[in-house]
This record gives sequence, C-alpha cells and structure tokens, in this order.
Amino acid sequence: MATLHCTVVTPERAIFEADADKITVPAWDGEIGILPRHARLLAKLGVGVLRITFQGKTEEMLVDGGFVQVADDKVTVLTDKATDLPDIDVKGAEKRLEELRGTGQGEEFAAAKHRLLTMKRVKDRFNRS
Repeated sequence: MATLHCTVVTPERAIFEADADKITVPAWDGEIGILPRHARLLAKLGVGVLRITFQGKTEEMLVDGGFVQVADDKVTVLTDKATDLPDIDVKGAEKRLEELRGTGQGEEFAAAKHRLLTMKRVKDRFNRS
C-alpha cells in the first residue's frame, strides 16, 4: 500500500515524522484530505485539527496557522503552533480575548475569538470521546 511521508514542524522543532496513509489538514477555508499520489499543493492553514492516520491509528493535534506543502508523496506541515488535544488551553485563549476586547484591534480580536471558539469546539469533542 502506498503511503505519504509526513513531517510536522513548528518554529521550535519537528514534532512529528512518519509514513502516513491519510492526512487531513485545516486549510484557512476548509479541510483538505490528502492521500498517496496527491497532486502538488501549497495551502495556507487556519486554526483546526490536523489528523494523521498511520499504522492503524490516528494522531490528532490542534494547529494554529502556517502552511502545508504536498509534493511527490511528501507532506510538510509548517505551523506556528501545534497542541495535543488534551493540552488545549481554553482559559488562556479566553484571557487573550478579554485583553483585546475594546482595544480597537478589530482584526486581531476577531482572529482571537475565532481561535477561542475553535479551541472550545475541539476540546469539547475530545472530552466526549
């Protein structure tokens, strides 16, 4: 069976590297599913869950921005931040949103609010499973 080589990199370090059967990335405008022999692709990431299926299991992490590149069955995810689902810091995101409230930073406030809502949804889904 064909596989994809997947690497996930943050500014601090490479946090994941393995051959995968399937990868789903949260692009800024919706999810993208990537299978072996996928066409070349470069896409901007949004805030959401990155899913990597390999060896019969699925690894999930919350990513916050960045880019994904697909070429020749190699997938590279460059992200500003990747968090394991149990470690999602909803309280920290709520605090940041309150800091921005009323500061006149509309775009940054909207992005922080979107980030908080996504974190709450993902954390809630994780806690139910």
